[in-house]
Amino acid sequence: MTRAILTRVLSAAVIILVVSAIVFFGLVALPGDAAQAILGRQATPELLSQFRAEHGLDVPAIQRYFEWLGGLFHGDLGTSLVSGQPIGQQLSGRVMYTVALAAAASLVLIPVSLVLGLWSATRATKATDNVISGSTLVFLSIPEFVIGALVIALFAVTWPLLPANSLFDSTVPIFAQYQYLILPTLTLVLAASAQATRMIRATMIDVLRSDYIQIAELKGVPQRQILFRHALPNALGPTLQIFAFTIAWLVGGVVTVEVVFSYPGLGSALVDAVHNRDFPVVLAIVMLATAAYVVLIMLADIAAMVLNPRLRKAA
Repeated sequence: MTRAILTRVLSAAVIILVVSAIVFFGLVALPGDAAQAILGRQATPELLSQFRAEHGLDVPAIQRYFEWLGGLFHGDLGTSLVSGQPIGQQLSGRVMYTVALAAAASLVLIPVSLVLGLWSATRATKATDNVISGSTLVFLSIPEFVIGALVIALFAVTWPLLPANSLFDSTVPIFAQYQYLILPTLTLVLAASAQATRMIRATMIDVLRSDYIQIAELKGVPQRQILFRHALPNALGPTLQIFAFTIAWLVGGVVTVEVVFSYPGLGSALVDAVHNRDFPVVLAIVMLATAAYVVLIMLADIAAMVLNPRLRKAA
């Protein structure tokens, strides 16, 4: 078991390292000059040369990568080319807003998708299952920005109940301004719960068709006891992986939703950094999202292995 866990931790570290190299050299290979884009077309050659020297843009890319990677291992995300501030300090507030949005969406998404998935699985091929499956398929086929626009049109325009833009006051706690969280959270829940519900439904149907479940049914064990005492514990491992995957998507994939609602999180910061060609900030945000994604998936994989006796034995 210990060896299996260490293997997964090592695999996660390798994945993060590979992603860092791909993103760094991918940004370096992009056409255009970051110094020219930041300083403008009127900048003199002397000013451009000074800017590149100050920010290390005049050294070979491989050297810059290892210097950046060394700083990353020490918790230094680098310095913004635009503001000149440490990126960790610049993004600290943004991280809190994104984590708050992901947490609010998760608190709603997990019970909703779990209930709908279980309900649909226990009524497979019936009218209830058809309605749930059809509804989730509809939301799966609609992009997040369209769902966000529809939510704004309904709850901020047609019925002006909530603000369309998330104009937070940085001096007030985030959850004290809950009205700015509701519409982005609703958009994320509608977009992410559809996939989670369908995956939970598929997992539960496989478990309910197992031999030991059929034997329990033949013995006359009550349906509620079969579901919660026998089926659900055996589906817990895959279900945890589904929720880890969904929460990781919430942390790293909220760019569109944050832009739609002008939400001051990492997603909107990433869009601004790409527009300004502030590559160190782009790298920092991508690595934060990658680390969150990989760590959550790794923890869910370890939890599934611990909860499943067959996986424990194989490990």
